[in-house]
Amino acid sequence: MGWWKSVVGYSLRNKRGKTTYVGVTNNPRRRAKQHRSAGKKGRMRVETRGMSRSRAHRWESRRLSKHRRRNYGRNPRYNKTRTGRGRYRW
Repeated sequence: MGWWKSVVGYSLRNKRGKTTYVGVTNNPRRRAKQHRSAGKKGRMRVETRGMSRSRAHRWESRRLSKHRRRNYGRNPRYNKTRTGRGRYRW
């Protein structure tokens, strides 16, 4: 797998199966550890195969939009921005 296929989309879900976070990462194990150390509870589930960063960000944005349509315009509990893109740029 090349560098252009190194990003995956994932979600955190609580015990009831409710989505609490949607994101993308190039290292799921490290990201799960970061979520745990930040106190975000839930099971991490990788939802996509490897893809380019731009495609992963589009997936994340669509996933968050879908979540807002189903949940009265609200993002998942731990997502801060509407687009999914945080402070950091790759």
